[in-house]
Amino acid sequence: METRIENYLQENNTLEKSITEKKFSIKDSQALIKKYEEQQMNVRNNREYDSLTKEIEIQSLEIQLSEKRIREFQLALEAKTEEINRFQSILADRKNDLEIKKNELDDIVAETEKEENELIRNSEINCKFIEERLITAYTRIRKNARNGLAVVQIERDACGGCFNKIPPQHQLDIRMHKKIIVCEYCGRILVDDGIVNSVR
Repeated sequence: METRIENYLQENNTLEKSITEKKFSIKDSQALIKKYEEQQMNVRNNREYDSLTKEIEIQSLEIQLSEKRIREFQLALEAKTEEINRFQSILADRKNDLEIKKNELDDIVAETEKEENELIRNSEINCKFIEERLITAYTRIRKNARNGLAVVQIERDACGGCFNKIPPQHQLDIRMHKKIIVCEYCGRILVDDGIVNSVR
């Protein structure tokens, strides 16, 4: 939205420059008309007079065209200014909402920080009882997973991470708890309800 407002402001600057250019063009045309009118006073024949009259008409048309363009630019400028005001109002509301959400998030982070620190401490303690290769694999999976989950539960016969179907044989192996089974699609470690409930 800020980018859009910035673009509109640049367009407004361009329109204002165009209006200024057209105003200068009108002044130039008026100066030429005055010059041609003065020359008409000193013409020697009808052909020169007609030629100057045509030039005056051309400059008059140029003035009319410039005035028309100025009106068009001014209408566009007013429309853009209204849009800018509307977007600035929306942006102010959004910034206000964002500030409220940030404060809510800070409160949630502050509330869960103690629990998070406790879980991290437990994780570090439990790491001592697990093989190094398994921890390395777990860390790698967690880094590559989109939502940061390396261990997921089977939900409705599907992986809780990528939602691909798990074959019944794999589900049976997971329930047996004899070895670590990973999802063949996303590589996450799969667990069943029994392990999840025992951890809770």
